[in-house]
Amino acid sequence: MKKSLCLFVFLCIITLSVLSFGCSMTQEQKTATIELEANATTGYTWVYTISPEGVIRLVSNEYVPDKNNEGITGAGGKQVFTFEAIAEGEAELVFSYLREWETGKPPLKTETYKAIVDNKNNLTLMKK
Repeated sequence: MKKSLCLFVFLCIITLSVLSFGCSMTQEQKTATIELEANATTGYTWVYTISPEGVIRLVSNEYVPDKNNEGITGAGGKQVFTFEAIAEGEAELVFSYLREWETGKPPLKTETYKAIVDNKNNLTLMKK
């Protein structure tokens, strides 16, 4: 009885391991996230352009304060952008860290990413 129970538990563990491995191998990535250092108290924000349009689209844009600085005035954080695949192809994402009301002034920082959507609608973002 004890041997049978041990064998059963062992087979269950092996089966679950194989199933979970199989799931991770077939998982598709329809969305991807970019996190950029930011500080909402300064008036600066990250804005982006996508060229060409129609390959990816923005799903969410949120500011997340650093956890160790909660409640501290002027503390930094991250601006988190999540994009979703729309159609197969490639696009360029250019992020500019600026104050939107200061027209004619160059951005404080810029970041450029390449978005690739494959024929299965999987999205990959790579920093350029």
